[in-house]
Amino acid sequence: MIKNVVFFLLGVGTLLVVAYAALASWLPTDAQIKGCMTTRMYNVELCPNSKNYVPLRQISPYLQKTIILTEDSNFWNHKGFDWDAIEKNARAGWETGVFKRGGSTITQQLAKNMFLNKDRTFIRKGLEAVITDRIEKNLSKKEILERYLNIVEFGKDIYGVKAASQYYFKKKPADLNVVESAFLAMVLPNPVKYSKSYYRKELTPFARNRLSRIIEDLYRYNRISQEEYESAISQVAYFFQPEPPPEEIAAPAEDIPTLQELETADTEEGF
Repeated sequence: MIKNVVFFLLGVGTLLVVAYAALASWLPTDAQIKGCMTTRMYNVELCPNSKNYVPLRQISPYLQKTIILTEDSNFWNHKGFDWDAIEKNARAGWETGVFKRGGSTITQQLAKNMFLNKDRTFIRKGLEAVITDRIEKNLSKKEILERYLNIVEFGKDIYGVKAASQYYFKKKPADLNVVESAFLAMVLPNPVKYSKSYYRKELTPFARNRLSRIIEDLYRYNRISQEEYESAISQVAYFFQPEPPPEEIAAPAEDIPTLQELETADTEEGF
């Protein structure tokens, strides 16, 4: 009996060692995280210092602030996982019986895009967690944000801020303004669907309200000044349309929507 137990434990131990060795050999090394590669998710070339790679200093501060605010507001403070958001989502799930997906940090999204695929399994989430931890230990926050902005999807076959800023606005990433940055942030949850306003050359009611809400939040959380906010809100009215004469650009203060008005109008009907 004792002999059988010993053999069983030895067998389990051997399997665990083999499994760990296989996992360790599959996970990205420190050099792979820091170096050049082709991302697994979308086959995007990612190589710092290459001609197609855009350093963070050459990306509009407006875009950086907007992406962090909309995608991962606690980015600068957490170590790859926003435990407050995870706890909040879990509590809401237990109360409603509906557990929502999403809520990944920028580091988690980078881990997924660089080294994983679209499978939604517990194994993939586990691998994502391990890789996220490795990324946080090997890269600075600025390097993480920089890599993320160079590979994230902004539309059908549009990957990275360089391609997106040129495709949508014929600009360099450094020259993006508040409204353009808000638009790129707006499309991230569903790039193919949410970029349709560009092809229509007109914002739908939902797109306009969502864009205005992002700009409102930038001002509310002190990412932009009041002057920048008022100028950006006035531009939303003709975004993707011919620019009106200068005297028509400035929006009267009473026409600028409040946060409550935007929340009331923020519905996805007609996107």
